[in-house]
Amino acid sequence: MPRSKFQEILAEALRDIPAGKVTTFKIIAEAMGDVRASLAVRNECLKIASEMPEIPWWRVVSSEGKPLPGAIERIREEGGLDDLLSGNFHSEIRVWPIFKIMARDQLYLADKLSLIPLEDAEVAAGVDVSYGKDYAAGTCVSLSSELEILEVRHERFIPQVPYVPTYLAFRELRGMYPSSKSCDFDVIFVDGHGLAHPRRFGEASHLGLLLNRPSIGVAKSKLVGEVKGDLILLDGEEVGTLVNKGYISPGYLTDVRSSKKIALKFWRKGRQPLPLILAHKYSKEAIQGH
Repeated sequence: MPRSKFQEILAEALRDIPAGKVTTFKIIAEAMGDVRASLAVRNECLKIASEMPEIPWWRVVSSEGKPLPGAIERIREEGGLDDLLSGNFHSEIRVWPIFKIMARDQLYLADKLSLIPLEDAEVAAGVDVSYGKDYAAGTCVSLSSELEILEVRHERFIPQVPYVPTYLAFRELRGMYPSSKSCDFDVIFVDGHGLAHPRRFGEASHLGLLLNRPSIGVAKSKLVGEVKGDLILLDGEEVGTLVNKGYISPGYLTDVRSSKKIALKFWRKGRQPLPLILAHKYSKEAIQGH
C-alpha cells in the first residue's frame, strides 16, 4: 500500500506501462510536469521495489537503459529485453501532472503576496524539518530579542512528495504549518527561500501566507539569480541579500531591506539566525526520540 500521494501517482504510472515495454525515469518525470523529478522517480521506484514488489517497478530504467537492481530478469520474462537494448522506450505515460499543478499554484499564490517593510520584531521564531526513516518532524522555536527560548513545538508527519528543487513547501508544510501555528511570534524564519525563487514564491512565502504572519527565508545555498555585492538579483530585480553565506529573502509582510535588518537582529554566528539554528537542532532531536 503506497505511503504517500506521490507513490500513489507513481504506482498508477507504473501499472499503465504495458507488459513487455520499458520507459525511463525521465519520461515519467516529464509526464509529471518537471524533468528535475527524475531522481525522485528513481528513488521512489526503489522503495516500491522493496515495499510493494507486485507493482511493476522493473519497467522503468535510466535514460541510458540501465535497469534497477534485480529488474533485468523481470524485463526478460515479459519480453521487453529487445526494446531495452534498442532504446525503444515507451513514451505514452498517463499520469497526474503533479509538479505542473504545484508550479501553477505557486504562480497563482505569488500574486497574493504583500511585501512591505517590517519595522521591528521582539519575538522571532525559526522553523525547520528533519527526516527519519519512517517520518519527519517539523519544529518551531521562538526566541525573545534577548535570545531567551520561549516555545518549542513539534509536528511529526509523513512527507507526501519527495524532494524536488523549487517545490519544497509541498513536502514540508505538513510539519511546518501546524508547529508554527501554535507558536506566538512577530516574525518567522524559514530554512528555505522566499522571493528568491524562480516563481517568486518559495517555502518562506508559502508558510507566511498560510499563517498571515511576517516570514523571512534564510537558505544555505542560492536557488536562482546572481549575487552582486550583498544583493541577490533576479532578472534585474532585488529579491534578497547575502549575509555570512546565508541567502536572505522576504517571504511575506517583509521586504528585502527589512528582512536583512530583522535577520541580523537575531543572528549571532553561523549561516543562519539563532532561531533557525535551534529549530534544526530540536527537529533532529525530535526524530531521534528525545
